[in-house]
Amino acid sequence: NYDDQTNLGLSNIPNGWTHNGKAPGGSPDVVVAVIDSGVDYNHLDLRNNIWVNPAEIPDNGIDDDGNGYIDDINGWDCVGDDNDPMDDNGHGTHVAGIIAAENNKIGGVGVAYNCKIMVLKAGNSSGYFNNSDIAEAIQYAYMNGASVINMSFGGSQISVAVEEALEIAYNTSVLVAAAGNSGKCN
Repeated sequence: NYDDQTNLGLSNIPNGWTHNGKAPGGSPDVVVAVIDSGVDYNHLDLRNNIWVNPAEIPDNGIDDDGNGYIDDINGWDCVGDDNDPMDDNGHGTHVAGIIAAENNKIGGVGVAYNCKIMVLKAGNSSGYFNNSDIAEAIQYAYMNGASVINMSFGGSQISVAVEEALEIAYNTSVLVAAAGNSGKCN
């Protein structure tokens, strides 16, 4: 449905795919951590662009890479404190699709359709985000090599833990955050 995605042309995204020696759709070496309500990592437009932890052996019950997370193959569920960051709200999958929906002629196409999505669930099924889960997700992202950390959620609370995690992540990752949906100065 590329032709239906007028937002790509209006934002001049295809020009970025073809100029300055960049690979069209970005590089699979670029890992974008999506901190949200999880991601449907089985989605037809996303499943081939989901990050796989190269140092983890699936389903062996061991923290193979020594990062403190057992069997964290595609990321982590900071809400449920487990290795299944499946989206139960829909927002995280929507965000991941805007970023990296595969150019596979099935559905839409993301702005960086070759990049990999590291799935980090910090929001619950009703869309509520706990600051401690956000901070943990940010820490996980930068400790596991995320090139970009995307946080498309809003809030008005100040959290020292989140601020400290962001300060450290700023040194290794590009930080992308939502401006907020409530029209408030935050």
